[in-house]
Amino acid sequence: MAEASPDRETTSTDVPTLERRIAELEQEVAEKRQARLRALADFENFRRRTEREAGAARRTGRRDVLLPLLDILDNVERALAAGSTDPRCLRGVGAIRQQLRRTLSGLGAEPIPGVGSHFDPRIHEAIGTDPDAAQPPGTVVAEVRRGFLLDGEVLRPSQVVVARSVTGGRHGDGLKPRGGERKSGEA
Repeated sequence: MAEASPDRETTSTDVPTLERRIAELEQEVAEKRQARLRALADFENFRRRTEREAGAARRTGRRDVLLPLLDILDNVERALAAGSTDPRCLRGVGAIRQQLRRTLSGLGAEPIPGVGSHFDPRIHEAIGTDPDAAQPPGTVVAEVRRGFLLDGEVLRPSQVVVARSVTGGRHGDGLKPRGGERKSGEA
């Protein structure tokens, strides 16, 4: 009785079986390659999303720190405007103001252009108009509260009084102030 040797030649009946097995293995390799590419794409999307979320969290954190500092700067500037009979006190409060401004700038907060700039509703909040202003309509003539930008976005809008035309009705320049109409001298 002759045993089949391991090095026997393939017969014509084995060829279709082997071709079918090769096709199955090629399909399996292709599926695993696609799964690996999907996993890589998923990871890349995850990395980008976490970077975006981390950036948003940093911006939110900076906003949360900066907004109270802006209120402190407002109060320091009011103290300087009120004046003092003690020049040392004025110098000290002035030094605090400069330190606050440097800190704000170091954290990315930059002041919004105020008096003399054209009113922009994206960065200015009109709290009054001035029909007697010597400036062209739509020009900021007074800044009640300074606004700031953070990374090019409004951190806090400037509260401003805007020049308006005396002709053409109540809002001849098309500006409709929030909070009622006030003269520049009113608070």
